[in-house]
Amino acid sequence: MGKCPKIRFGGYTDDWEQRKFSEIAQRQSETMVSDDDNPCVEYEDVISEQGVLNKDIYAKGVYKNGIRFTSEDVLYGKLRPYLHNWLNPDFAGVAVGDWWVLRPINANKNFLYRLIQTSQYDDAANQSSGTKMPRADWKLISNMVFQIPASIDEQAKIAGVIDNLDNLITHHQCKLEKLKMFKKSMLEKMFV
Repeated sequence: MGKCPKIRFGGYTDDWEQRKFSEIAQRQSETMVSDDDNPCVEYEDVISEQGVLNKDIYAKGVYKNGIRFTSEDVLYGKLRPYLHNWLNPDFAGVAVGDWWVLRPINANKNFLYRLIQTSQYDDAANQSSGTKMPRADWKLISNMVFQIPASIDEQAKIAGVIDNLDNLITHHQCKLEKLKMFKKSMLEKMFV
């Protein structure tokens, strides 16, 4: 029998279940060459720890071989896992480089995306092999056991709360940058 957290959404009382990561996500391995409809995503295209693209990847005009992904998958950067490269794409494409393309199994995609950002996952991913170019070890990660809600609906609600927090953080970061620019401008105008 699984445990459950102290804070829950109303209406959910079932215990959470213990599942190996390999029972939550399946690693995809089908390869293809990127094209105009399936752009390539490389490490350099993603902002670390934010999981957002830093450019219009459709405008790159670069065609490379990699692992095919769809809008149902989550990307996790296995090379130097401490860099926290991850992406929750809403498009199909090709993951070029050291990515794991993870497809949820009886799990909510957004929940899976948040699960790979947890300290439990991160600690295991950073028990990596190699010193100069460490890579997360799939055998280790796939056998890790996580406590997760049995209800996909509850998983979606949890992911939604974290999404809202990220949006709020982004909004406040934008406000902060504008205030910093305003302050700089005022200092330049007042102290000539």
